[in-house]
Amino acid sequence: MADRPDAKAMRAGAALVQEEDLEALEELAHELQQKADKAAEDGRVFLFGQYVHLLAIVNPEVTRIRRRFQRESLASLRKMHKQMKEDARDQATA
Repeated sequence: MADRPDAKAMRAGAALVQEEDLEALEELAHELQQKADKAAEDGRVFLFGQYVHLLAIVNPEVTRIRRRFQRESLASLRKMHKQMKEDARDQATA
């Protein structure tokens, strides 16, 4: 049985994705969509199918990464809010 990566290794790998990577992946998805539309217009059935297959791979990744960035942003805001409440509580008791 293959060794599964531990949680620390998975977090380290996830940290490698940057917003620029997401933008590049979104651009790729857009280009693939345009090429798929063109292949459909030209009646190129095989090529159209290949573009659909590639879009089926790329689009879920774009969605997954975008949602992860949104979760991280919200978590950061919540952490900041919690810290602000603690600071205000400390000032009130001082």
